[in-house]
Amino acid sequence: MKNKIKNLIFDSNKGKIKLNERASIFFFCLVLSTFFWFLSSLSKQYTTNLTIPVEYGSFNKEFILTEKPIDFIEIQVSGSGFELLGEQMSLNRNSLKVNLSEALKLGKNRFGIPTSKMQNEIYQYLDKDIRFERITSDSILFKTDKRVTRSVKVVPDVELSFESSYNLMGDITVNPKMVEISGAQAELDSIQFLTTKKLKYDEVSDSIAITYLFSKDERFQSLDIVPNEISILVPVDKFTEKSFELPIEWNGDVSIRTFPNKVKVVFLVPLSNYEQLTEQGISALVNLTEGYQKKRKLKVEIKGVPDFAKLLRVEPEKIEFIIKQ
Repeated sequence: MKNKIKNLIFDSNKGKIKLNERASIFFFCLVLSTFFWFLSSLSKQYTTNLTIPVEYGSFNKEFILTEKPIDFIEIQVSGSGFELLGEQMSLNRNSLKVNLSEALKLGKNRFGIPTSKMQNEIYQYLDKDIRFERITSDSILFKTDKRVTRSVKVVPDVELSFESSYNLMGDITVNPKMVEISGAQAELDSIQFLTTKKLKYDEVSDSIAITYLFSKDERFQSLDIVPNEISILVPVDKFTEKSFELPIEWNGDVSIRTFPNKVKVVFLVPLSNYEQLTEQGISALVNLTEGYQKKRKLKVEIKGVPDFAKLLRVEPEKIEFIIKQ
C-alpha cells in the first residue's frame, strides 16, 4: 500500500525522486483553494477584541507606583477580517497616552481612571471603516505610596581565591561609599544597606578594578539609586614572611623574670611594604591582671602591628615566669 501511494505522488528517474505531474496539479489546486478560502474568510464581517498599548505620563514625582496600571486596553470592534487584521497591526505601533494626574482617588493610596474618558481618543486611533463597540474594562486602577529618600552604605560582596603567595592588601574600597535610594516607604524600611551581587574571582594575582551598575541588578528595579554606578577596588599584592625577635614586656609595678625573655614573631607582609616593617613600634606584652600569680604561663600579646602586615604566629605563644622579690 505504501509503495502504491508513493508511486501516485513521486516519479523516480535515474535515482532522482520528484513529484509527478498529477501530484503537482493536486498540490497546486490545494494551495490555490486554501488561498481563496482565506481571502473569502477575511472579507466577512466579524466582532472581536483588539488591544491598544498604553503609555502613562504626568505622574507626581512625590509618589511611587506600588501597583502599576495595565499595559494594554482591550476594545471591542466590528469590521471585515482584512480591516481588523490591519488595524491590530497599526495599533501595536501606536500607544494611547494616559495622564495619571487625572485619576480619581478610590481609597488609601488607591486610584482609578474611568476608561469612558478615553473613547474620543480611541475613535481617532481607529480606521473610519472600523466600528467601535466598547472598552471591555470600566477603569484603569493603580496604587501609590509616598516616595521616601535616604542614604545607605554600599557593601560589596566579593569572593576571592588567590594564586600562591598573593593576598588581599588592606580593605576592599567602594566609591562612593554611600548612595541615595528612593522608593516606597514599606520597601525602604527593610533596607539598611545595599549589597552587590556576589562577585567571584579565582586565582587572583593582581589588583582588580570593578565598575558595578545597580541598574542591571534585578533586585533593585523598584528603587531609584543615585548614583547607580559605583567603583570597587580590590587591592592585591604578593606577600612574603618577615620575622623578628622581640623582648618580653609587662604592665604593672611588679617585677618578673620570663622564660624565655624574647619571642619570635612572624608576619605576612606585602613585598611593596617589606622594608617598611621594622621592630620599631611593635611590642610583645604580657598582661599582669588580677590572679596572674596562680597561673603557670602567661599569654603573649603583640601590639602595634601595622595595618599592612598580618601576624601569623608567635613562638612561643605563652611564657613561664617568676616574680622577683
